[in-house]
Amino acid sequence: MADELRVVLLGGHRSGKSKVANSFLNVKYESDQITTQCVKMEGNVEGRKILLVDTPGWWKCYQLCDTPERLKAELLMSTNICAPGPHVFLLVIEADFAFSEKHRKVAEDHVQFIGDDIWNQTIIVFTKLEHLGDKTIEHHVDLEGENLNKLTQKCGNRYVGFDTNLNTDGSQTKELFRQIEKLLDENKGHFFKVDATRMKDLEIKMKNVEEKAAARERQVLEKRRKLEEIQSADAGHGATPLCIVLLGWVLSGKTLAGSVILGADVSFDKTVKCVRTSGEVNGREITVVDTPSWWKFLPPQLNADSVETELLNAMDSSPNAILLAIPAETSFLEEQMDVILENMRPLGEDIWRKTMVLFTWGGSLGNKPIEYHIESEGNALVRLVEMCGNRYHLFESMRDNRTQVNQLLEKIDEMIKESALLESSDEHQRMKMKYQERETLSEWLLVKDVKKLLDEEWVRSDALKKELFKTMDLQMDQQGAVKKGKSIDLPLNLSGKVNSELFINKHQLKHALEREWNRREAVDNTRIQYKQKCLHSGADMSSCADEEDIQRSVAKVHDWYQRLHLSDYGSVSSYEEQDKTEPDRD
Repeated sequence: MADELRVVLLGGHRSGKSKVANSFLNVKYESDQITTQCVKMEGNVEGRKILLVDTPGWWKCYQLCDTPERLKAELLMSTNICAPGPHVFLLVIEADFAFSEKHRKVAEDHVQFIGDDIWNQTIIVFTKLEHLGDKTIEHHVDLEGENLNKLTQKCGNRYVGFDTNLNTDGSQTKELFRQIEKLLDENKGHFFKVDATRMKDLEIKMKNVEEKAAARERQVLEKRRKLEEIQSADAGHGATPLCIVLLGWVLSGKTLAGSVILGADVSFDKTVKCVRTSGEVNGREITVVDTPSWWKFLPPQLNADSVETELLNAMDSSPNAILLAIPAETSFLEEQMDVILENMRPLGEDIWRKTMVLFTWGGSLGNKPIEYHIESEGNALVRLVEMCGNRYHLFESMRDNRTQVNQLLEKIDEMIKESALLESSDEHQRMKMKYQERETLSEWLLVKDVKKLLDEEWVRSDALKKELFKTMDLQMDQQGAVKKGKSIDLPLNLSGKVNSELFINKHQLKHALEREWNRREAVDNTRIQYKQKCLHSGADMSSCADEEDIQRSVAKVHDWYQRLHLSDYGSVSSYEEQDKTEPDRD
């Protein structure tokens, strides 16, 4: 038998497991404190050393996927804290509520998340027994129904009642200890095997999260420091009125956050329309606009009909800041990101410049910084925070706390200054782009102008070619050659419809023109050679061209291109005007 008993406490929020630890080990424990991370405790029971680890509780109605990643990590780490592994897991369940299928599945999923073999080492501990009256705990299990029976069967029908208010003589402590030793005997002293690979991966992940969280915190502090330097030059800015709009899903804590900001018990009923409430905070007029909530999991199509309209109406207030309320006590998945984006899309892209994430229910973090929560939740929450310019604030308490409100108002002032700087930068960028467009325009030509020139050059070359062919044909007739009468091919029709707004780059045009005229030159050279051969042999000819004329045509196009390149913008008309001053080189 092991000299030390290693025990892990599991259970939902407010299940009474912290009180069980306190009473079982007879140690002082902050029973009112929410357990946000694993707590290691030691004590002696019946002369036996007990190492007990209390774990953060889960919400009894939350599925495992809705539990924050940091709390899942704590569940896994509990087995490593009492290395090499716990002998017993105590699953604490209150006896004062109806245990439904939903409660059973939530409990099973969270317990089994630690490991598949955990049930062989689990005992159920029922608390709040005073609500049973004269019923025994066995009677309660029998009467509660199939869901509680299924859970107790998973645990080998091992369960015990433990009520701290009724344990005045220590009898319940003795009974719980007896059940633990009995299970230890059944398992022959074996303890829960920790998955070494899984634990190693978790440690690497947690270290990575801590490093990213620290880096994000440094980045935010540096940006705030720079904005504070700029802010100091804007005296009296903090006295200007503020208009704040609250957005969020149902039960996100946004309405309560509005009450905290104004420092008064403002009565926000179920918000079906925008509710404007004003108050004075530190001598400054603050207006809070609460908006109807959207669903957390459902698409916008299932929102109340008024939600989108009221969100747009809230923007008519020209708010200085948008606070997007996100509870810190639940997970944040891609589906939440998608829902937020869909609901905020009608407000326009610029809305993100004045949006800050307001994390509510921050007490669930314990001593973990909010940056740890952001990084541990993963890509979806990180993307949301960065879409808001890495601006976020945490309400650790959803009660009146002026320090957290004052810090929020400071961040809002910084955001306003940052937004003004961005708008100034945007104006500068627009001017720069306008200048670049003018510069770029000189590098582009209207397609219609290029098309006109190509037509003219092609037709002119064909006309010269026809004249040359007539001369060569006359020579052949004089030599007695028989002409077949085949007509000369007409030039390619380039007069198709072209969008007059299309442009072509000069540099691309030069390369294309060279390739186009080189192609024609090659074809016409072949015809000239054939024509010359016919003159000597008396054979029939259908087409040819003068190589020297082709070279002159290429030179003319190149000369036109060069003049365009030296001007801001070239057109056929400018070419024609300059061409009138030059002698005809044809």
